[in-house]
Amino acid sequence: MRKLSRKETAKINGGIRPDQCFYTDDNGVRKLGCRLQPVPDCCGGWVYPIPGQDCIACDGGL
Repeated sequence: MRKLSRKETAKINGGIRPDQCFYTDDNGVRKLGCRLQPVPDCCGGWVYPIPGQDCIACDGGL
């Protein structure tokens, strides 16, 4: 058998959705998380998450 390419492996495993990302938890383990989306502010603008801190656990870190 030949080794599968990255794209072929992603098709089998499902890959990650655009709203998902990888983050490092408190123990230093890399895990799949959810990307924080911009939220509206009081005056019709948007508040964007800090780059590098825009990925959290999907359960909200509970």
